Amino acid sequence: MPPSRAAGADDPRVAGAGGDRAAPVPGDRRSAGEIRGQLEDRTRRILESPRSAPDPEHAAREKAVVHECRYLMRLLATRRRSAGEMRQRLTEREVPGAIAHEVMARIDRAGLIDDQAFARDWVSQRRALRALGDEALRRELSAKHVEDRWIRAALESGESDEEQRCRELVRSRIGAGDRERLRRERDGSHRRRLSRRLDALLTRKGYPGSLAVHVISGELRSAAEAPES
Repeated sequence: MPPSRAAGADDPRVAGAGGDRAAPVPGDRRSAGEIRGQLEDRTRRILESPRSAPDPEHAAREKAVVHECRYLMRLLATRRRSAGEMRQRLTEREVPGAIAHEVMARIDRAGLIDDQAFARDWVSQRRALRALGDEALRRELSAKHVEDRWIRAALESGESDEEQRCRELVRSRIGAGDRERLRRERDGSHRRRLSRRLDALLTRKGYPGSLAVHVISGELRSAAEAPES
């Protein structure tokens, strides 16, 4: 008979840490109750083993990051916002720099920062709703901390004929009563008042002064020369 040897790591009946048996193997004469008892004992030791206490500082930091992420997502639920706008909101809330940096990084990884799309949408909507000129749009986007490259791309996209937009705006502000007075007056007083009013409007809307003078002059002349309906 071959010499006996002590059960060791190479004994197929030994498995798991501390020599506990994880499952019955061929030739194992232990009863199912014994195996189950040893597994239960091993499980108990694992559950009762001491664990490192959670780091309070790390937990507090994570809580703050999640809180600010949720705040920004509530803002984004109302409308698209630039990265600069979101950073400004965090600054106003006096969020520490390291927390704000991590918040913005997570928002970016989630695909919620796209300043190129933001600038494009802003220009399209403000042109349609308020008939703003390019200079006014540029000022607005700069105030929202959008990079110059995205501003230029947005202003060049879509409908880029600023003169045509300017003409349409002026025509919309010359009413039927204005047209009748322009046709009938001899001293040009109403023309001058209307010209000043239109020039102030175009200045507020961000159209260049030279373009405003050119468009106003032409549209007022056309209105005065139009036949009565």
